[in-house]
Amino acid sequence: MRFCYLLCVKRILSLTFAGALLLSAVFETIRFTRTLQDTQTLAQNLREESRELQAVQIDLQNETREQDFLRGLVDVLPQEKNFIRTQKAMADDVEILREKVGRKVRNDIYVVVDIQANKLYVKRGLTLLWQADCSVGKGGILKDSKTGQRWEFVTPRGQFEIHEKIANPLWIKPDWAFVEAGEKVPPPGDPLRAVQGELGAFVMSLGDGYLIHGTKNENMLGRPASHGCVRLGRDDLKRLYDLVPRGTRVYIY
Repeated sequence: MRFCYLLCVKRILSLTFAGALLLSAVFETIRFTRTLQDTQTLAQNLREESRELQAVQIDLQNETREQDFLRGLVDVLPQEKNFIRTQKAMADDVEILREKVGRKVRNDIYVVVDIQANKLYVKRGLTLLWQADCSVGKGGILKDSKTGQRWEFVTPRGQFEIHEKIANPLWIKPDWAFVEAGEKVPPPGDPLRAVQGELGAFVMSLGDGYLIHGTKNENMLGRPASHGCVRLGRDDLKRLYDLVPRGTRVYIY
């Protein structure tokens, strides 16, 4: 009996060991399969990236050939301004324009406002003295449903001049300010129209209600945000106010 018992134990141990070996083989097979799948995925990603790099290289080659062709046109085609504007022709035109502008502005101080870039430049003759970010008209149309009156919030282009300079200005709110806020429009001369500090510390009038003034929202400088006036930051506004006299020309384009 003892011998049979030992024999049974031995068989059980043998079967257990064989089962462990089998499980180990199964786990190893699963791990190998996963590793193989990961390797195949990585290889697929590398192939896709390689195709993308080849496409980029082809685009660069095509762009280089196009640029070489365009540069070659200047040497091959006749330098006729009406047919092709070469670099020399454009440089000559720029020099002619600089001479014309120089004769017109002489050595005077004047202001230039670029409404596309939202930049204000102060120049003397052809020399740039300094520049500043500004905000011009944001565009759009406001209509009063009650009266039918319409306002377009754009900054006009053209030549202007500084007609008046005012320190500590009082803003007399126009009708559109009340309409835009959804408020009842008060009659002319009503005290509700007078607002202190809204325009900043200084104002320079360009005529027809258009001003160069300050803003409480300086983080909008450099972007179109006004209702048609030109807005400047506090420091730039004071610098401009101190520098330019009445009658200074302002070119807005």
